[in-house]
Amino acid sequence: MQVSSTTNQYQTLQTQQQPVTLPVENPITLPGKPSEPQYSNKEIYEASDGNLIRGDDGELTLTPQGETNINNAKEDQAAQAAAESQAEKDAARATATDFLAASSKKSQVEIYLAVATEGKADSDNATLDVISNLRDVQKQNNAVQAYATYQEAQKNGTATLV
Repeated sequence: MQVSSTTNQYQTLQTQQQPVTLPVENPITLPGKPSEPQYSNKEIYEASDGNLIRGDDGELTLTPQGETNINNAKEDQAAQAAAESQAEKDAARATATDFLAASSKKSQVEIYLAVATEGKADSDNATLDVISNLRDVQKQNNAVQAYATYQEAQKNGTATLV
């Protein structure tokens, strides 16, 4: 096996590459903070969309517009949270309403079937009392209707006893 004594392209590239150093301008620094550059009020104002400026003491402070923007953002978040909370309450209320409607329909169906079949309903004693009362009213209505039919048949002269 022969080994070449010449370097390959990768080795050549590695030997030719030197780290690039850019000239660094002397940044203006704050007193006591030599590593941070100091920006002008205009640069700070533009970068913060008018929310911050540098005060006389060198610290960043909110502008009146910045305070208004923060208050508006807080109000927007509060309104959004209130809307979400209200939506959750409305959804819970709708679920409860649907449940009550289904329960009511179930009770109505149970009562109707129990009266129609003169059977017992599978529910509490209050429902059984209602069913019993409805059966009594149904029997009275049937008796009144039969008597009215009998009276009308008497008037027409076609009364027959069954």
